[in-house]
Amino acid sequence: MIASVSLVTYPREELRWAFGRMGLDRPDLAQVPGLRFRRLVGTAQGRSFAWKPDLLRWGLVAAWDDEADLDRFLAESPIAERWREHASEVWTVRMVPVKSAGAWGGSNPFPAQEPPPGDGPYAVITRATLRARRTRRFYGAVPPIDLDLARAEGLVGSIGFGESPLGRQGTLSIWTSLDAMKEFAYATPAHREAMRRRAEEDWYAEELFARFRPTASEGSWDGADPLAPLLAAAR
Repeated sequence: MIASVSLVTYPREELRWAFGRMGLDRPDLAQVPGLRFRRLVGTAQGRSFAWKPDLLRWGLVAAWDDEADLDRFLAESPIAERWREHASEVWTVRMVPVKSAGAWGGSNPFPAQEPPPGDGPYAVITRATLRARRTRRFYGAVPPIDLDLARAEGLVGSIGFGESPLGRQGTLSIWTSLDAMKEFAYATPAHREAMRRRAEEDWYAEELFARFRPTASEGSWDGADPLAPLLAAAR
């Protein structure tokens, strides 16, 4: 089993077309061989976890039976072909889940696997369905976390994403090492306080935390592949 995240950025003249594909691509995704989990998501602007929508960037979070299924999708799928035809850039990361807890849509799509040998970069996906009565408290906690994130040592890239404008939110962050990721998660005051409040105030109806070791990446995200140097060094 392997996980992937694809970020697809469109030029402004393709905005309406890109927005429509969020609904129109779902039937095609349902027919993709070996695709065991799929979520089409919108994204937030910049590196922020705050929900300021970026209508020109969309994503696919996925889990595959094996890497050959992902290879076939990227090479042959009409969805990937449309990405190449209409997008200004596409970036895809392949990842092995090494720790995962919680649920997304009623089950955990990223069961932990044996990690690749050696050390290397790490990626984290968090995802939650917010309780309606806790939405304001959740969003109030995000700006201080964003400030800590902007100063975080070892951050390679980050982005907020959502399955809906409000209520079903997630994040992807990529780190140079496990230690860098843990330093942000457990040592920065705002994030540590948010973790405490989320449990005490029962923010989420459903939540997932998954940690990954990226194994390969391709394409560009904001003009470059942010993982290429780290993966080359790890190899």
